[in-house]
Amino acid sequence: MKVEEQSFGIIPLKQEKGVWQLLLILHQGGRHWAFPKGHGNPGETAVESAKRELKEETGLDVEKLLQEDPLTERYQFYRKNEVVVKTVQYFPALVSGTLKLQAEEIRDAKWVLLKE
Repeated sequence: MKVEEQSFGIIPLKQEKGVWQLLLILHQGGRHWAFPKGHGNPGETAVESAKRELKEETGLDVEKLLQEDPLTERYQFYRKNEVVVKTVQYFPALVSGTLKLQAEEIRDAKWVLLKE
């Protein structure tokens, strides 16, 4: 059986002392570092969903979207006896606030240099 899913996320960026950094998170059940993302709620736009997920998972706020058109990633994986085809729309954005991880979903987070 094949299932289609869609998620929305922010590519969190900040600049400190002229050096650009981006935030990566590690979900509780995940084995890879990624950007904050999640499913949309009924009535939300893609950007609203992405901003909400960023706030819920990291405590950070979007200061400014760096582009209106999202970067889209599409991949598939297996969950139980299903093939899940997932599409994720990411919005690069400048973020601010104090990092506060959502313990139920996020295991760890780290700021990395953009050039890395």
